[in-house]
Amino acid sequence: MNWFSSFQNSHRREQQKDTPLQIEQLETRALMAGDPVLLDIHDGAGSSNPQRFEEMNGFVYFAANDGIYNVELWKSDGTSAGTERVRNINPAGSGNPSNLTNVSGTLFFRANDGNGYELWKSDGTFGGTELVKDLDGSPGNSSLGRFTNVNGTLFFTANDGVHGSELWMSDGTSEGTVLVKDIRPGAVNSLVSDLINVNGTLFFAADDGNSGKELWKTDGTSGGTVLVKDIDPGASGSSPLYLTEMNGTLFFQANDGVTGYELWTSDGTSGGTQLVKDFNDGGDFSPFNFSNVNGTMFFSANGGTAGFELWRSDGTSSGTVMIKDINVGAPYSSPLYITNVNGTAFFQADDGLHDFELWMSDGTSLGTQLVKDIFAGAGDSSPQQLMNVNGTLFFSATDNNGDTELWMSDGSSAGTERVADLREGDDGSTPSNLFNANGTLFFSASDGVNGRELFALDLAVETGLVVTGADAGTPGIVRVFDAPGNEVLNFFPYTQAFTGGVRVATGDINGDGVLDIVTAAGPGGGPHIQVFDTSTGQLITGGVNNFYAYAPHVTSGVFVAVGDVNDDGFDDIITAPDAGGGPHVKVFSGKDGSLINEFYAYAPHVTTGVRVAAGDVTGDHRAEIITAPGAGGGPHVRVFDGASSVGIPIAGPATDFYAYAPNVLTGLYLDVGDVNGDGLGDIITAPGAGGGPHVKVFSSADASLLHDFYAYDPGFTGGVRVALADLTLDGFADLITSPGPGGGPHVKGFNGLDLSSLGDFYSGDPGNTSGLFIAGGVSLFPDDIEQPMLFSLPFENEQKSAEFSIEETNELELVPSFFKKKSWLDDADEFYSQAEEIDKLFSGLGIE
Repeated sequence: MNWFSSFQNSHRREQQKDTPLQIEQLETRALMAGDPVLLDIHDGAGSSNPQRFEEMNGFVYFAANDGIYNVELWKSDGTSAGTERVRNINPAGSGNPSNLTNVSGTLFFRANDGNGYELWKSDGTFGGTELVKDLDGSPGNSSLGRFTNVNGTLFFTANDGVHGSELWMSDGTSEGTVLVKDIRPGAVNSLVSDLINVNGTLFFAADDGNSGKELWKTDGTSGGTVLVKDIDPGASGSSPLYLTEMNGTLFFQANDGVTGYELWTSDGTSGGTQLVKDFNDGGDFSPFNFSNVNGTMFFSANGGTAGFELWRSDGTSSGTVMIKDINVGAPYSSPLYITNVNGTAFFQADDGLHDFELWMSDGTSLGTQLVKDIFAGAGDSSPQQLMNVNGTLFFSATDNNGDTELWMSDGSSAGTERVADLREGDDGSTPSNLFNANGTLFFSASDGVNGRELFALDLAVETGLVVTGADAGTPGIVRVFDAPGNEVLNFFPYTQAFTGGVRVATGDINGDGVLDIVTAAGPGGGPHIQVFDTSTGQLITGGVNNFYAYAPHVTSGVFVAVGDVNDDGFDDIITAPDAGGGPHVKVFSGKDGSLINEFYAYAPHVTTGVRVAAGDVTGDHRAEIITAPGAGGGPHVRVFDGASSVGIPIAGPATDFYAYAPNVLTGLYLDVGDVNGDGLGDIITAPGAGGGPHVKVFSSADASLLHDFYAYDPGFTGGVRVALADLTLDGFADLITSPGPGGGPHVKGFNGLDLSSLGDFYSGDPGNTSGLFIAGGVSLFPDDIEQPMLFSLPFENEQKSAEFSIEETNELELVPSFFKKKSWLDDADEFYSQAEEIDKLFSGLGIE
């Protein structure tokens, strides 16, 4: 199989582990699945102006105007088909939803159904989108705002027409939507603002009419809603601003009436609410733009002499320092939009030389530097809308052409680049409202043709995958693991009752850039091939996804491999029968299911079965087909041209050889991948049942042995299944092994360069000794992984396909029992009758 990167947008899955694979820290790479996709809500040149994004249950919700129903509630999964209006809340005008807030899977928002702006909720369906409560009981507005989720309860401000604007809470029911406390008794507003959840306690600023605006907290009860501290005694108030949590401590700006606006912290008690230090003696320090960067608070502040520069704090006086005077002297750099990306702070700043450009900092002066002068020379790029999406920074910026477009950065100058020119010419699409929803970047932009519309850019984190299929004797479950051994997906491709074993391979069958899993039924199951999407566990859409490789009544079982044999961008499916069938190899197009190639890999009457692999062993950018016989056949590896209609053998250093001694009749398992980084797919082999766990890797460049080792106890004779995939994301294929029958489902990983252990895990119950089939690949997954998805698809004995119906033109002929079956050495003599001796033919290629 080929190492490749695949891209997907999937719902997050909870990590479920067997024995963890103790793999070293892997590189993560956030990659784009193509260009941003236009989701045109308002047909024509009109603008839908999507805004107020919020994520819930795999969808992003927002307000938009489709030109028919005005501004209403919409949702999108990042596709055109999955973008739809949720409900027309105000048939006579605009529902104009705002303050969208996900509270434990319920979307709360403010909207107007024609009777004023009130509290609404939605589960994402038309029927589940409804008014929660009309707080003021009249056609007027309740002036709702500042929605905040605190452990599954919504807190917000509202005016019921009696108490003024005060603090409220809701559990999503009318009776559960109540005033928390009339902080300033009577109809006068208490000016509640800056709501923030700190470990289940809501902190906020409010004015009770006596102490001025000060720091408060609540546990959701009237009695538990209290003033934390009167920082500026008297009626003036300290006016707390920019409340931000870090490690359970609240950071904010406040004025005690003596030192001016300075940095304060609070643990929720009066004694624990204190001035960090008067950093600008005689003036205002005015800290703002707080950002928790891996346990260090970054912010902008005015230290006096240097003006507004970048600072950091651990909450102590000594631990609060200016990081760097970026614009040296009295002029200040005005850092803005501080954003944490994997422990590095990115921000906009002006050093006095480059104007406002993108900067980054690790919290040290030396590590605070210009990332790139995007608008070179006089003028600034004004990077804004900074957003971390799976470890990559996205933002809007203006280049020297005056185009304001979407940009991305990995922190290097070379890795800071424009994502796409969405609006050709000098105007720019001016992206705004950047929002990350499960690895998909949503934003609004104007391409100059369709108005300001919704765009989606699919991203995820690249990770190595291991796929296992149960061998005969147990229910045929397929499991998918990430490189550390976390199970991310499992499903039954046939039925749970089928116990003939499931063979697996990986590749991109439909050319959509997403890693697919190809399964083949073992003995008793018919030659039934199916193709599943790794993001869903469902049959893929587009391309071939379900067919019979041979006549449906053939029950010998099938082996399968995947590779793009004709370089059309679609990985093709290679099949071969198991024991009892002839060595009849077929190649089916992943694009349309047509039969590209079929041939006999060995003498037609050989009934040992054939194991297949695919990979580019010649460097022509096409996958060749590599074969080896099953049990009863010698260890004869052959390589064929996958694109030719008759399976022409390939000439080369390692295209026709014996991997072990010719009299080893256990059969072979094999795979292909570039282990040494020379651009050629190398061939990995291991014996079948009856052989020891002796794994070899042969260089396709010169047939030399790259690796030669025992993957398990040398005394184990159940055979070994092998695969190659770049688990460490270093550009070199790594080795994956699993035992055959008699060994537990013990998956091991070995570094392709030096065979150092990448760790191991068990695929399922360690006590299951039926064996595993195995494959590997590289895919993109969101950072967090949710509950594995379990599917069981119907197994049918009739030849049918959801996408194709491939007719069998040359039925696999089972060898009649009265035929005398020749030994493998007899067949070798027939194949190489013109050779003086086999040893000379295969000298240096692994004869033992």
